Amino acid sequence: MPPHLKVKGQPMRTLIIGGGLSGLALAEALATKGHDFTLIEARDRLGGRILTEHHAGAAFDLGPAWFWEGQPRIAALLNRLGLIAFEQFSTGDLLFEDAQGHVQRGRGGASMEGSLRLMGGLSALIAALTARVPMQNMVMNTAVTALTATASGITATLSNGDSLVADQVILAMPPRLAAQIQCSPALPDTAMAAMRSVKTWMAGQAKAVAVYDTPFWREDGLSGDASSRRGPMVEIHDASPASGGDVLMFLL
Repeated sequence: MPPHLKVKGQPMRTLIIGGGLSGLALAEALATKGHDFTLIEARDRLGGRILTEHHAGAAFDLGPAWFWEGQPRIAALLNRLGLIAFEQFSTGDLLFEDAQGHVQRGRGGASMEGSLRLMGGLSALIAALTARVPMQNMVMNTAVTALTATASGITATLSNGDSLVADQVILAMPPRLAAQIQCSPALPDTAMAAMRSVKTWMAGQAKAVAVYDTPFWREDGLSGDASSRRGPMVEIHDASPASGGDVLMFLL
């Protein structure tokens, strides 16, 4: 067990389970205020479903990629961290393929118009938050398998057999994964059923990335947006960086 983790009888104030965007944002807020906390992440990396690949000097998001003007909290967070957003390219026609394989051009408006992306990819946000959280407050490659409420706090049993105690525990993870943690006393059956039934957004989707030397579709008056009712690719979008690097499109 890392030396900063507090064993039974020495409770910390807050235990955060999950090192994705939500868990990291909370950890950064607690660190800024000088609160006592530990963040535990089961993977060997932070960011959760946010993952950015770098190629030829450009960044490309393989997980979440977009946010919008109507999200003031993410805008405030990016502004505070000094990160820069840019608008998704959307000029031109989109292509649509029906279930019979017939392709139509210009059906509907630009589906991604007004969407925003982040310079350096969304992993730049994860990196900025991580840099503001003390390393001694984070534990990687460790899962929480059980939570037990006692008179002295909440005991968390870890996958390596160790345990620690916290005054409060925050589950910053998908509900269906949180439902796999054994709780004592047990949560109500209705709560467990609800947690297991909540689908993780886009969990059933996958992305493939195609690399091109130039955005040839733009020269043809296309936005890079395409959708298909036939498949196998359901959506196609222009994933070109704001500047520099190769030009890519990604397929969902």
